[in-house]
Amino acid sequence: MGSQDQKQRKHNQCNLNAYQLTHFRFTPEQVNQANQPNMGHGHLYINGEKQGRIYGPWLHLAHLPPGQNEITVSLNANGHEALTHNGQPIAATITLEVSE
Repeated sequence: MGSQDQKQRKHNQCNLNAYQLTHFRFTPEQVNQANQPNMGHGHLYINGEKQGRIYGPWLHLAHLPPGQNEITVSLNANGHEALTHNGQPIAATITLEVSE
């Protein structure tokens, strides 16, 4: 997961891109249906609180609070179960610093 600038944000918003995804396909049309291998959606967490679902590789974050913000995206199956690799959830976390 990358951002326009992972160190310092002068504004309280940024764009994220899940550019390192391989062997996974976003399938919003299949949410809440039977799980399929390597398909599903993401869950977005900001500072440990779930904010919603992600249905594609690009995401715009607006209105981030000043200070450090921990942004986590997890990959989830159609039924919302966490996807795992070697028993560990597949997720990426970055910290964004938003100036006041």
